[in-house]
Amino acid sequence: MTTKLHDSAATLRLHRTLWWSIAFGGAFVLGIAAMLEPDARGYGTHTQLGLPPCGFLALTGSPCPGCGLTTAFAHAVRGDWLLAAAANPLGLVLFCVTCACIPLGVIAAVRSWSVDTVLRRLAIGRWALAVAGCAVILWVARFAAVL
Repeated sequence: MTTKLHDSAATLRLHRTLWWSIAFGGAFVLGIAAMLEPDARGYGTHTQLGLPPCGFLALTGSPCPGCGLTTAFAHAVRGDWLLAAAANPLGLVLFCVTCACIPLGVIAAVRSWSVDTVLRRLAIGRWALAVAGCAVILWVARFAAVL
């Protein structure tokens, strides 16, 4: 049987591991984006990673909600904000979130912050819902623009 001290230490290690993973994951994503050359079409940059072209776009001629996200990251990491927003406005938002996760992850890991407490204080659920709503609205607008 474990004691509360061991449970607390294990929980602390878990939270630190999660925070370090968030920080390094964000840095990794930005590093990959920096290595990619943004596609001039505003989408398709992900194919440089060996991924196939967008099936939805090929099938319908209209972009899927994810079309242009990788391109937006590749532009944003170079400071080309307008090109990033043109590729996919949500990509620019997600880029900013990714950038914010790096220092947040480091600070939270060093200070041993509880993941669930931080998520509650930042109201992550509401922000995620807002971003998802924006993604749907943007996709409908982009889809309608092609029709």
